[in-house]
Amino acid sequence: MYYKNINNIVYPVCSLKSGHIDKILGTSFIIRKNLLATAYHITEYNDENLYIIINNFKSIQEYQDTTNNRFQCIKVNIKEINPILDITILEIENDFINNNIMNLDYHDNIKVGGRVNIFGYPHSDHNRLVLTQQNTIIGAKTLVYSSKIKIKNIVLNIQSRPGQSGSPIIDENNSHSIIGMLIGSYAPQSSGSISLGGIDPQTLHQTTNAIPAEYINEMIL
Repeated sequence: MYYKNINNIVYPVCSLKSGHIDKILGTSFIIRKNLLATAYHITEYNDENLYIIINNFKSIQEYQDTTNNRFQCIKVNIKEINPILDITILEIENDFINNNIMNLDYHDNIKVGGRVNIFGYPHSDHNRLVLTQQNTIIGAKTLVYSSKIKIKNIVLNIQSRPGQSGSPIIDENNSHSIIGMLIGSYAPQSSGSISLGGIDPQTLHQTTNAIPAEYINEMIL
């Protein structure tokens, strides 16, 4: 499915240092004219020097110029956080108005086996800024136990990479419906884990976790 304005909906989140991009933290997407959603674990409580990068291409159908390192960055501040659900709501500091808004759908409208599209910035932790579409299916719907409460969780049959945290998940049958937000690869809770080139080998599998969009909607009502 072709998403005409997705480059005006999905933005990288970064930190700035001395006026230059210091680190790409992850992905965010517009949920209101001046609000975005992203993953809490990429921002935590700190919004000092926190910005979004405005895409310098007009359509995802274009060839994205990876040699172009001149970007417009807009300051964002943390408006709401929910560490348990891994959600941060960002507020754009200046009068940046974006009317390219999609609907936040409810988890119960999604069926196991349903096809979805994901838009984000894989490998942006290595400063690779390429808005990328991936297609997959819903593998399962689960309840996970965290901080003494049960949380709805979406299991996607795809491998995700650093930089994609905060990516919107869009129902393939409804291009205006965001059904969830990508959180990251499933990693078993175990001791003695190792890192190879900054990658936990336990995350190298075709399973990715996402949080239903209804939780985001509840934070902005």
